[in-house]
Amino acid sequence: MAKSKDRDVFPSSDHSRRALLVELKGEKIAEDGDTTTSSTEIFAALSLEEVIAYVRSRQPSIEITELKVLGQVQVLSSSEHLR
Repeated sequence: MAKSKDRDVFPSSDHSRRALLVELKGEKIAEDGDTTTSSTEIFAALSLEEVIAYVRSRQPSIEITELKVLGQVQVLSSSEHLR
């Protein structure tokens, strides 16, 4: 990695290894309809759509109440992917 005066400069091949850091807040309503459970999760994903698709397919009972992009992160390992 080369450095400039003000910031690190990553080679163009590293740009594909960046992901969004996303905070997801959701609610799950219990079967009795009276109890609501709130949860907050943090994901590193390539897009907001990827996070939404993951939550809808893996946790369909969760209603997404808020999605917030916290920043970008450099992906050091690609061993796990949201699918």
